[in-house]
Amino acid sequence: MGLGNLLAGNVLDLVDQWIPSEVYGHEKEYQSELQDYLDEALNQQSGGFDLGMGTGGGDGHVVSTERGTSYGDVVVDDEVGIELKRNFSNSQKKKLRGQLEDYADNYDYVIACACGIEDMDGWRELENKFNNRNRGMMDMTDFAFIIKRRENMGSEPDRGGNDGGLLGGGGLF
Repeated sequence: MGLGNLLAGNVLDLVDQWIPSEVYGHEKEYQSELQDYLDEALNQQSGGFDLGMGTGGGDGHVVSTERGTSYGDVVVDDEVGIELKRNFSNSQKKKLRGQLEDYADNYDYVIACACGIEDMDGWRELENKFNNRNRGMMDMTDFAFIIKRRENMGSEPDRGGNDGGLLGGGGLF
C-alpha cells in the first residue's frame, strides 16, 4: 500500500495470498477465516509461517472483527480496514461505496475483498472511483481491491498466490 507502510503492505500481501478454505454461505464465515489467517500470519512467534516478512516476534498485531467507528469487517491495528463482500453484485455496489467512504474517514489503508463476484463491471467502477486522484479527503487513504474467485476456494495455495489477485495491474496500488 503505497507510501512505504510495512504493515499495510504485509496485510495486503497476506489478503492477496489467502484462499478461503471453502465457498461459504455467509460473509461472517469468510470474515472469521480471514481474521484467523491474518492473526496467525502477522503474530507468528517462531517456526513455519513467517512468510519472510519480518512480521513475527514481539509486534503483537491486533486483528479484530467489526471494530472501530465504521465497524470494519476485519481491522489490523486500527490502521488497515478490510471490507469483505460475498458474491459481490450490482445490488451491493451502492452500499459498498458508502462503506468505503466511511472507512476512508477511519483508516489510512482500506482493502475491499470480494469473495466471489457476480458484477465485474460494478466492481471495476468502484475500483476506478477510489483509485483515481482528486477524491478530496479520500486522497489520504490508500485503497486496494482484491477478488477471490469461487472456483479457487478450497484449493491449496501455490507459491504464486491465487489468480484472483489485484485488479488493474502489477503493482500493489
